[in-house]
Amino acid sequence: MKAKNNDWSKQHEKLHSMLYNYMNKNFKNINEYSFINENKRQLMSIIEKNNNWGASSKESLFFMIARFLMIDNPNDKYVKLYQEAGFKLLQENRAKENENQQDEKEIENYKPHNYFIDILNSVNVDDIKTKIGHYQYLLLALLTYQAPLRTNFYVTAKIIRSMKENDKTNNFIWITRKGSIKIFYIVNDDKVSKTKIYAMNKNLSYIKLEDNNLIKLINDSYEKYPREYLFEINNKPISQTTYLNWLRKITQVSQINNDIMRSSYVNWFYEHNKKLSDREKLAYQMRHSVLTSQRNYLKVFEPEDNKEKPEIIQTTEELKKEIDKLKEQLNKCQSDKAIDESKFNKNRRDVIYKINKKNVKPREETLKKYNIVYDDNKKLYV
Repeated sequence: MKAKNNDWSKQHEKLHSMLYNYMNKNFKNINEYSFINENKRQLMSIIEKNNNWGASSKESLFFMIARFLMIDNPNDKYVKLYQEAGFKLLQENRAKENENQQDEKEIENYKPHNYFIDILNSVNVDDIKTKIGHYQYLLLALLTYQAPLRTNFYVTAKIIRSMKENDKTNNFIWITRKGSIKIFYIVNDDKVSKTKIYAMNKNLSYIKLEDNNLIKLINDSYEKYPREYLFEINNKPISQTTYLNWLRKITQVSQINNDIMRSSYVNWFYEHNKKLSDREKLAYQMRHSVLTSQRNYLKVFEPEDNKEKPEIIQTTEELKKEIDKLKEQLNKCQSDKAIDESKFNKNRRDVIYKINKKNVKPREETLKKYNIVYDDNKKLYV
């Protein structure tokens, strides 16, 4: 595990754990702290051959490995090799996303939103006899009746009954029975938590569930199986592998994943909600931007004969114009973000200089704000 600094984030650590768990399950003599260095010659091939990981996951893993190796040895030749592999996938993925076309995996495993509604309607939840069967049904309901979040939320969220239990660090399902039953997702930790828009507006961390069927199901589930985590086995949260296995079991789709569920929901929602304000609300609920929603999850399905369906052509053209407009907004936001990050990094360097060189005694809140820690080996704050 790397020291916590600006070069190694929580997201890096999650990817590292994901890769370690896979390696430890499938290969012998895997050391959690050294397996990347010990297997850097083979890891690229191992990742590329894993059909359970999508192109986006492989891209992230390549960049994580490059960062891991760079921290240890910036001159390691494998740093550049993994950076190039990650960048190549990044370009390929963005090209596909910008065309809004499904990749081969999506084409094979994609199902429309009503497919999942039909599954849920075909099952009487009271007839489910096992806890695992109940969890599988609950998982599908969470991804169908409410805008789906990323996998990490569902495998880490704890169930709480009072706002006082929100530690502002972990993820939670908050069930409140003041008046009618209300349920909220509280997202304190995901890949966008520290981005400008979500860091500045903490109200976006609270997502109110709106579907009465889902609210009742979650409340009944907690009463029937009291527990700490939303999904747990032997009092421990489930892994992402278990999450995928449950999703594939309940849907009977062999390679379906969370991204496909998000895509299916977005396509269904956009079909029934044409207003930009509604789509912006959905984007906040899914913890991304409208542009990300349209580029990554909204898919264009080619009709057999466009001439017979002019409304599809018109809708596609309108979406293209909307995407272009949102791209301009995104570029401006990214520019503003770069300025903010540059200012933050300069302030951080100034604080470290004053502490180490001027013997200024640091305040605890300053250390936390700039993620500054004391390095016992260097005898300095870094």
